[in-house]
Amino acid sequence: MWRRRPAPDAARHVAPDDPTAGGGGAAGAAGGAIVRTVALTKVYGAGDNEVRALDGVDLTVAPGEFVAVMGPSGCGKSTLLNMVGGLDTPTSGRVFVAGADLTTLPDDALTELRRRRIGFVFQFFNLIPVLDAVENAALPLTLDGASGAAETATEWLTRVGLADRLRNRPDELSGGQQQRVAVARALAADPALVLADEPTGNLDSKSATEIAELLRQVAAEWHRSVLMVTHDPRIASYAERLVLMRDGRIVDDLVLDGSREAPLRAMERSGLL
Repeated sequence: MWRRRPAPDAARHVAPDDPTAGGGGAAGAAGGAIVRTVALTKVYGAGDNEVRALDGVDLTVAPGEFVAVMGPSGCGKSTLLNMVGGLDTPTSGRVFVAGADLTTLPDDALTELRRRRIGFVFQFFNLIPVLDAVENAALPLTLDGASGAAETATEWLTRVGLADRLRNRPDELSGGQQQRVAVARALAADPALVLADEPTGNLDSKSATEIAELLRQVAAEWHRSVLMVTHDPRIASYAERLVLMRDGRIVDDLVLDGSREAPLRAMERSGLL
């Protein structure tokens, strides 16, 4: 079973210049969204060559919420993730993360926010080959000059199930183990938000399931918000919410019940299959 999220006109009003207030549905009810986008638009090119990668996207993610984003290639889901992560700038609209308006932050403040408030998990792990698991997981803290970086990294590696692989380099780890190191690295700086871009796309089915379960744990037990882009409906089913996109717009936003079939049914209803 699934439940559609409330329509925007049923949500409580949020002033556009209130960066900490949530929008409608679960995020609004939480009293303060970790992520909020307002009329987010990204246009590439001009005239006949104009492409609207994002077209007025309004999205909220509540504290500790696990949200999956799906849609066909070119629908704007990766562009959305880049905007929320401060890796690209919108043509218009606003992006709030942990109470900060990314669209107005100076470059140094944006860099600091990315390093301290956002964790990133990528499809191809992006680990440093010559560093072991502890050194890779500690890298954000090391670059930030934080004390106790190795100890914090060791704690997170232990939490993600790699206590016996602390001194292994990436080429001594399986794909699933490398992605666990990447998750530990994303959490080491104690971020409010974890952004996962196709985190299971380079893994076998068993490892993919384990990483999906781990990301669910990141949200449910460790209370970080998780925003994940995926092409796999089975992996999306581990999330609490599913956002479907097409042509740069959100076409559906619904609460999932954990059944593996729910994302497929939602995609069928939205004409995405």
